[in-house]
Amino acid sequence: MDNTTTVYIILSAVLGVIVGFLLRHFLIRDASKMELQDELTKAQREMATQKRILTDFFQTSGTLFDQLENSYATYARFMNEQSKKIIPQFGNMYETSHHDVYHAPHQPEKKEKQVIDEAEVISEDVHVEESSNNN
Repeated sequence: MDNTTTVYIILSAVLGVIVGFLLRHFLIRDASKMELQDELTKAQREMATQKRILTDFFQTSGTLFDQLENSYATYARFMNEQSKKIIPQFGNMYETSHHDVYHAPHQPEKKEKQVIDEAEVISEDVHVEESSNNN
């Protein structure tokens, strides 16, 4: 082997190492970007699911509270009427003043179609997997 062949071999090896390093660097960076994007998408889906769960909770609890309020008002009226009939000398034992009971304006219930999306299914699967791993 002569000197020029040795130089070409060394330069080719150095050039190959540099090109390999650059390719590896860019490929790993792209893979990490894709991994971060996947994590971001998953987090956004979970957040949307949690938001939907909280919204449903507050809507349901508000409806139940309204029903409870209406039931209590009906109960108070009934007890007041019956107490007047049974024990007239005590008068209005169960009368509710306007300050005791807040009468919210009646809002018709909305019948919303429940949508099950991919994020909900994924979060339920993750929850089931976590529960089974904890046991």
